[in-house]
Amino acid sequence: LLYTIKFELMSSEHAPCLNEPPPDTIPLDTTQVLEYFEVSRCRDWCQDNSFTNVALQFPDHLLAYSAQVYSALCTPTLHPHILADTNYGSCCVDEVAAMRLTTQAIVHFGHSCNSPVLSLPTLFVYGSESVDVEHLVECFKQTFTQSQHVHVVVQPVYYHCMDKFLRCIAGHANVTVTRYQPEQNTENTVHVSPQLPANEEYSIFYVGVESLALTNCILTNGSRKVHSYNPKSMECRLESRNVNRMLIKRFSNIEKVKDSKIIGILVGTLGIKNFREVIDRMKKVIKSADKKYYVVSIGKPNPAKLANFAEITAFVMVGCPENSLLDCTEFYQPIVTPYELEIACIDRPWEIDYISDCSTLLHTNYIDVPANSTCDNENEKAIEKFKSLDVSVNFLNDRTWSGLEQRLGEDAPALLKQGQSGIAGFYQDEHPTNYNNKPRA
Repeated sequence: LLYTIKFELMSSEHAPCLNEPPPDTIPLDTTQVLEYFEVSRCRDWCQDNSFTNVALQFPDHLLAYSAQVYSALCTPTLHPHILADTNYGSCCVDEVAAMRLTTQAIVHFGHSCNSPVLSLPTLFVYGSESVDVEHLVECFKQTFTQSQHVHVVVQPVYYHCMDKFLRCIAGHANVTVTRYQPEQNTENTVHVSPQLPANEEYSIFYVGVESLALTNCILTNGSRKVHSYNPKSMECRLESRNVNRMLIKRFSNIEKVKDSKIIGILVGTLGIKNFREVIDRMKKVIKSADKKYYVVSIGKPNPAKLANFAEITAFVMVGCPENSLLDCTEFYQPIVTPYELEIACIDRPWEIDYISDCSTLLHTNYIDVPANSTCDNENEKAIEKFKSLDVSVNFLNDRTWSGLEQRLGEDAPALLKQGQSGIAGFYQDEHPTNYNNKPRA
């Protein structure tokens, strides 16, 4: 959804009551909102780059503060727009929605997967949450020795405490910390390297709450020990309990993909670089295994949406590293990542360190497909399109029920009526005095 805020004077007794913020919304007062969302930094960034039309992207749990941030940033020369309810994961920059508003840049608030953005200049504001640094340092020293090589992966919202943390563990010389890009596609863009220890035998210390980011960190470091520290529960533990169970589920999905004849390519992003190249690679992988494919773009997938594609017996999700790792427990078809699809279709070896970044696959070549096997002319493209249509038509004909009866020309057309306007809690044709007495759902 695209929101452009417009303020109008309205008495408090007639104003509609907005919904309560989500349970996971961080409680902030007016002063804390300006600090948490780094409003002054956002304003300076827009002025330094001469941006006048900027999109502000909020995740669901921070959307309650979007109006305050909008008011603080709005000036005669700066016209922001609010983006919410993104088509895909909120960790990715919704560049498509921003381009519909013809904005010059995007300010992304909240957690980010830090995937490369296509073209629009983007500023990342991760926010900051409190951490007991003394307890964090104590847990670190109890877990690792001074000579041990450790790489610290920090959830972006806790990155602000890393300077103090590194000063407190100055005796540990072999410690590196993951760095994040503050902005992309601008003159000040800094290309951050992983900065992993030179010694391959190192451990991972993850600072953050349980999330898809932690799951991705565990899988991509399968050959290393991963310790995590949760700043909210103040618990430090070795992450090895649920890894085997998780891998068993993913291996089971790979076996199901091997038996599938038709595979759906789920488009899980439209704003990450090289996502089109990854989709083209998935097409080649599926064709090399003598299977057929459909490209499906339905936004955020759920069991009800995917159940409409009964002829598709498996899906591959092309998205960011975090959103690709879906839990398929409630889905009717297995959903795998591009890396798992290559294991199922072209006998790619399973590596100890899982590959969740699908763009990494573009630099490897396990596909035994001749260069001329792709459609080089319009005739071959037409043949491929006809074959895919033929598969869907035959499947539809085999169904005992093929949809609602249309009854074209048999029934009189229905009359069009003017509907209600406004919001669900306060329609324009309702009398304001009756609003407070109206029962709420």
